[in-house]
Amino acid sequence: NSPIKRLFFQIIVIFLSITFSEIGIISTRIDFLDYFLMNKYINIIFTVFCVLIVINGSNFIDGLNGLVIGYYSIISIILISINLNIDLHVESNLLINFAAVLIILLILNFFNKVFLGDNGSYLIGFLFSIFLIRIHQINPSISPYFIILLLWYPCFENLFSIIRKKLSKILVINPDNSHLHQLFFLFIFKRLNVKNKLLANNLTSLIINIYHFFIFFIGAQNFDKTKIQILLIVINLIVYLG
Repeated sequence: NSPIKRLFFQIIVIFLSITFSEIGIISTRIDFLDYFLMNKYINIIFTVFCVLIVINGSNFIDGLNGLVIGYYSIISIILISINLNIDLHVESNLLINFAAVLIILLILNFFNKVFLGDNGSYLIGFLFSIFLIRIHQINPSISPYFIILLLWYPCFENLFSIIRKKLSKILVINPDNSHLHQLFFLFIFKRLNVKNKLLANNLTSLIINIYHFFIFFIGAQNFDKTKIQILLIVINLIVYLG
């Protein structure tokens, strides 16, 4: 139950995983950053930090049925569509199995039959962050900002939550109810007068994930174009902060 102990354990697991599997972020397309990433130890530290942000951000957004599972299901489907157009040099069955398992879990989650919990959201965030880093590692033609686009939501939710708590003088490790999905749920539940909480819950997740599907679809059509990926990320930030 200790956030500090949990964070320490996460760092150890991520460090061992990327070290033994030789996973690393090979490029940011920013020359001076890429120069530092050529150093093995800096690369490991930076990669651990990025994966850490994703897995904790995935836990932050796991507040509604279908939100996390649906989000990563969409990422799986987008990757499958890209793999049909170009060879990602990954096992196609792995992507298909990811998507199939997540869709089954998504259906059960929508009906309150299965829940991720902390460990489930950590695991999904961990697997996908490692998997996406690996995809870029073996497909350098893919813009690294496309990978960032796919993972922007849990990452920014994590970062913005820290900033918000600092400004509100709340301990970073303390939970709050000001995450995007919680505010959106309250809007649908109270303002739109959807009084069935399960319906409002599922509707919130669907709207957020439908938005992401269209953004990711556009990104997938331009997976090698950094400027378009950055533009889509900026649009996401504007929508989030708006």
